[in-house]
Amino acid sequence: MRNLKVVLSVLFVLLVGFLVIRGCVRTAPTPRYEEGTVQRPARPETPRPSQLALAPLVPVPGVLPPAARPRVAIILDDWGYNLSLVKDVVAIGRPVTLSILPGLPRSTRIAEEAHKHGLGVMLHMPMQPKSSKEPLEPHTIMTGSSESEIRQYLDEALRSVPHAEGSNNHMGSAATSDPRVMRIFLSGLKSRGLFFVDSNVIPTTQGPRLAKELGVPFTQRDVFIDNKISQAAIVKQLKAAGRMALIKRRVVVIGHDHLTTVKAIASMVPVFEKAGIELVLVRDLVEKT
Repeated sequence: MRNLKVVLSVLFVLLVGFLVIRGCVRTAPTPRYEEGTVQRPARPETPRPSQLALAPLVPVPGVLPPAARPRVAIILDDWGYNLSLVKDVVAIGRPVTLSILPGLPRSTRIAEEAHKHGLGVMLHMPMQPKSSKEPLEPHTIMTGSSESEIRQYLDEALRSVPHAEGSNNHMGSAATSDPRVMRIFLSGLKSRGLFFVDSNVIPTTQGPRLAKELGVPFTQRDVFIDNKISQAAIVKQLKAAGRMALIKRRVVVIGHDHLTTVKAIASMVPVFEKAGIELVLVRDLVEKT
């Protein structure tokens, strides 16, 4: 009997201790994200392509509405010489945009062929780089170009690239950083109803700010895919772009008119589509202002 009383006393003490401890430990309330109360936690920054290189390309679950589907627009720069490669791009069977240098031997023919086969057509406008060692295309827009010269160069460039729906800069780290030059150039695009894609070659570019200010439809490059010309390296960059698209939903990549690049893109089509990523023309990702 005495042992029973001891056991009951011990249990009573333990119960009281448990209740005291429970009362002292409060569960933090779930924050309510209403205006004027708790601030929402900041969204994590979109990872850079290098951070995404080894992440798995996970398929998107279910059927998403068109606006929510991850989309990638591929621009291939520096066209104007290689007409024969257009057929290889067409053979991919998916939307790709060709950005064509003006005034070259086959600029006009490439633009016509691309348009005929449903590819996107852009003007790849030569602009002054910061390095004085870079070779320049004829009629490159320079920081010292007058307003009349910039408008004349743009007129002549567009005449040699029919069906161009917009333009991006060829080189241009100096010119795109110059507000005067970019204001004149973007105003010329706006007057023709054309969009601008900033190749995003330098952080000081004035393209995004002035496009918004002037009301020019605009987007910018997220990933370069062929700084290294090997199929393995290009595929790696395309996979990084795909993983970025699964996060951002819209990604613009830039490559060049190399057969290796075209083959790498073709090999990645089933990988993208298995992950629910849609290839589109860059005009489909341009933000209307």
